[in-house]
Amino acid sequence: MTNLYESNNYDLSFRGILSNNNFKLYTNNDTITISSDINFDINSDYRSSINYLASSILGGIAHTIINESKHSNIDIEELEGKIHLVLKNPLTLLNVRGYNEEPKIDSCVITYYLYADIDETNLIEFCNLSLKKSFIYNTLKSVINFEIKFILID
Repeated sequence: MTNLYESNNYDLSFRGILSNNNFKLYTNNDTITISSDINFDINSDYRSSINYLASSILGGIAHTIINESKHSNIDIEELEGKIHLVLKNPLTLLNVRGYNEEPKIDSCVITYYLYADIDETNLIEFCNLSLKKSFIYNTLKSVINFEIKFILID
């Protein structure tokens, strides 16, 4: 392997601005608006940081599995996922008197349902090996307790 910085690293930079209680992150071709850290109102229509984090985790791992399947000539025709996050100390975020413990995401349970041209045992083994190539998963697995299940759909 080469010692060139660029062969071992890929740098990303983004700019963000707070305006009218909304934080806008500017990407190369778009903006992502974040209205809050987390939203406890299930009827609200704005996106919070936790919404984007959940979609990044679920979507990032799914894309890794799909990309790896193409390299391994495994035909995954359908993939669907569910994510469940457990937030510790949520009352701190609501400024409830007497609660000031640090809030954090404690655990993440993900279930992927896949329809593929491979038997279930080999699919589960393949998916677990694919996790080793997911930068989202590998970045977060040491700070969030993950449980990821892969289920073959018949």
